[in-house]
Amino acid sequence: MISAFEESPWIAELEALEPDCILGPMLPELMVDGVRGHSSWADRLIAELEALPLAEHHADRALDRLLADGMLRFRLVQAASDRHRPAMESALSEAGLPSEWAVLPMVLTGWDAAYYGPGRRAGAWAMDLPTALALGLDIRRGWDERHVPGRMAQAACLRIAQVQDVHPESPMRQVLSLVRGGQAGQAFDADAVEADLLGWLHLLRVMLQVDRNFRRDRLHALWALRERDWVPFSCAEATPLYFSHHRDTEWDLRALRTENPWFTTDSIGRTASRPSVQVRRDWLASDSTAAGWCGARPFPSAPLTWNYTVRPGDVLGTIARRVGLRIEDIRRWNQIEGDLIRVGQTLSLRGGIPPETSQPASPASSTDATSWTWHTVEAGESYWSIARDHPGVDLVDLLDLNEVAPEDLRPGMRIRIPTR
Repeated sequence: MISAFEESPWIAELEALEPDCILGPMLPELMVDGVRGHSSWADRLIAELEALPLAEHHADRALDRLLADGMLRFRLVQAASDRHRPAMESALSEAGLPSEWAVLPMVLTGWDAAYYGPGRRAGAWAMDLPTALALGLDIRRGWDERHVPGRMAQAACLRIAQVQDVHPESPMRQVLSLVRGGQAGQAFDADAVEADLLGWLHLLRVMLQVDRNFRRDRLHALWALRERDWVPFSCAEATPLYFSHHRDTEWDLRALRTENPWFTTDSIGRTASRPSVQVRRDWLASDSTAAGWCGARPFPSAPLTWNYTVRPGDVLGTIARRVGLRIEDIRRWNQIEGDLIRVGQTLSLRGGIPPETSQPASPASSTDATSWTWHTVEAGESYWSIARDHPGVDLVDLLDLNEVAPEDLRPGMRIRIPTR
């Protein structure tokens, strides 16, 4: 999911302001002076996370991901978070809450305000629909405040205060309650934690520890400069406005949707907080061009049919957002029930925004020298439970033998079981 940021138009815009501010390789360094201390809450959370099973193994895997390709994933998520994180930390401070809660969206969605994923979760905090409605967010057809950073900051602070009141003794149960619901926080058992959740919790621990060793808000000033190039635009009151009217190029349309994620359909409805749509200032250079954006719904032409290959970390929600299509249509065109998709699977799509960059090929398998048998994943199984049910199979070997990430394991998948 984070690697998909490489296709985001905002990267090119920030790079134009300061070359290599994001894509220039970064080397890890140990800071001796100036390392930010953690709050007592964060220290307790890290201690709980370090006590979980396989701490060293999962920490190594998380660090490998963050350090790979010149720390590309870390640079992308830090760049995305620098846009809204300072305001989020101010909101946390005003609410009397630990500032380290602002690391959570980095691990959940890469701080992607446009995120939409399984279980109808949306926004940088991947908040589920019932919780969002209970917190007073406005969600209806064509409009979703989970994608509005300011409203989500308020809602997140309210929810954090709630989970801290329920589990004052355990920061980890607070995190689980916020991410997975109250029952997950109540019922958590460290000795029976599923593999995908275990891996994610250790990734959170590593991010908390790595994040404090780097200068903060490095790109916040660049984001402010970049936002000067985006201005509000609206049609006359009685005239409809559609995304598909705005730009002729697929790249510009992707930029437009990314900048206005709270509008969730093609027709842009006005609200008190968002009476207009944000567009690039240079798009308004021609009055005739801007006038062409307002009018009747575009005449539907025969959509282009094309294929998309599922990448590691993809879910239907992120694919739909990236290419500008509806999840329901992608399911219907590919006879998919639920949210299960597999890395390497080919999806048939119609219309939308085909990626302009080539998709990376799957890495060649390195398992030929290891003897193994197939196992079909059943409902409720995880790498942890599968290793437990196969005497002599080590969880570390099982993870190394399979390219499917723990969080992507789904019923019906076939994975390799090492044999002795």
